[in-house]
Amino acid sequence: MNKAFWVVGAVGGLAAGVVGAQTTPVSLPAKDTHDNVTIAADPYQEEARYRERFGKKNPFKVGILAVEVFIRNENDKPIRVNLESVRLMLAIPGAEKQRLRPLTVEDVVDGILNKGGQKSNKPRVPLPIPGRGPSTGRGKEWEELETILRSVAYENDILPPRSTVKGIFFFDMDGHYDWVEYARLYVPDLVFLHNQQGLLYFEVDLAPAVKTRSGGR
Repeated sequence: MNKAFWVVGAVGGLAAGVVGAQTTPVSLPAKDTHDNVTIAADPYQEEARYRERFGKKNPFKVGILAVEVFIRNENDKPIRVNLESVRLMLAIPGAEKQRLRPLTVEDVVDGILNKGGQKSNKPRVPLPIPGRGPSTGRGKEWEELETILRSVAYENDILPPRSTVKGIFFFDMDGHYDWVEYARLYVPDLVFLHNQQGLLYFEVDLAPAVKTRSGGR
């Protein structure tokens, strides 16, 4: 399950960038905080959430997990995040540990329209400038769904000072949404831009989010 990846994000559900003051990642149950940075994660497990966020054609029925991630930088200096290093760590009882790379937007679209068919391992590539990208030649339905995802796609790896950025990572879970309680979001490579000083890695346990949603069971 070695997947290439893309980060998908939104600000107020409309555009990628800095999140307004109404978002409070520190209030989310699944989070890790140190070095004046908080990374919080909100995994989508219910089909209703997918339909509300993505519409009728969404990742749920093809087994793709969406994890909305919030990163709050309380420092007065910007931070760079190495998006290539992000992983979802799975430690399922009785099974070998796995490290999943997030899927690309193209993989997600292909998976949805091909009903979970084979996904590619394409490397991450820059987002095209709106209105200037070449036609994919994959048909109107494919391009419309890609546009929906890319309209909220987040490619900026810079965390501005005193700000929050959010985005969605997609992982191929083969429909095992019950595995989320055994998952950790691993973000190992962050540095301050002004001096390239590294921060300690972040590891967000998703189990508290699952337990909160299920009423603590």
